[in-house]
Amino acid sequence: MEGKEISIQEILGILLAHIKLIIIVTVVAAVAGYSYAKFVLPLQYTSSIKIYVTNGVKNPTEEDDNLINGADINTARSLAATYIVILDDTSVYEAISDRLIEDYSVDDLRNYFTIAMDEDGKEYIPSGQIKKLINIAAVNNTEVLQVTVTTEVPNFSADICTYISEIAPEIIIRTTKAGYVEMVSPPIVPTSPSGPNIMRFTLLALVAGLAVSIGIALIATFFDNTIKSGEDVKERFGVPVLAEIPDIFMDENGGSKKYGKY
Repeated sequence: MEGKEISIQEILGILLAHIKLIIIVTVVAAVAGYSYAKFVLPLQYTSSIKIYVTNGVKNPTEEDDNLINGADINTARSLAATYIVILDDTSVYEAISDRLIEDYSVDDLRNYFTIAMDEDGKEYIPSGQIKKLINIAAVNNTEVLQVTVTTEVPNFSADICTYISEIAPEIIIRTTKAGYVEMVSPPIVPTSPSGPNIMRFTLLALVAGLAVSIGIALIATFFDNTIKSGEDVKERFGVPVLAEIPDIFMDENGGSKKYGKY
C-alpha cells in the first residue's frame, strides 16, 4: 500500500473487519485497569485544613482597625503564592518527620515510609516522601490556604495536617516579619477512603486498550502483502485482470459463496 492514499471509508472498513480484536483488547484492558486499581493499589485517605493568612495584627484595637481592611486582604491574596512557597520547604518536612517519629513507633512507620539515618544516628523520614503527600493551594484566590494530606493511614493524614497548622504560624511570621496565621477548620480523621479512583483507572485503561487495538488493526492491514482482489493485482503489478474464476471449494470448506479472484 506504499504511496496509496487511504480514505476514511477504507479505514472504517479495516476497523469493522477487525472489530472482534478491537472489542476483546479494549475489554481486557478495561478489566486490567479496574483490577489494578481495585486489588493492587492501596487505599488512600485524605484530610485537610484551612489556614487564614493576613498581614494585619491578630487582635486589632479600635485604633488599629485600619490595619485590617480591603488593602490588607488584597495584599494577603497576592502573597498567597509566597506563603505556599514558604511552607513548601525542607525545614517544614523535617519538622513533620520529627513529629511522626515522636508520635508513632518506627516499626509502624516503616510499613509506609523509608526510615533513614543521619550522621548522628538520628532516624528520619526523607523530605521527598512527606512532600508528595501534601498539597497546598489558595482557596478561590483568597487569603485562605487549604492544606490537603493524603496517605494510606487515616491518622497519618489528620496528624500531618495538625503538624502543619502548628508549624505554619511560626515559619510564615518569622519569614515575612509580619502578619499572623490562624487555622480556620481543624483536621478530621477520614473514615472512608478517598482513592484510588477506580473509575478513572478503568476509563484510562479502556481508552488505552481501544487506541492500541485500533493501531494493531491498522498496522496489520498496512503491512499485509497478500493479494485479495483483482484490484490489488492491478495496483501492485500494473496489469489488468483478464478473468475471475470462482472458488468452488470455498463453500465446502465452510467459507462464504463469494468468488475467489486469480
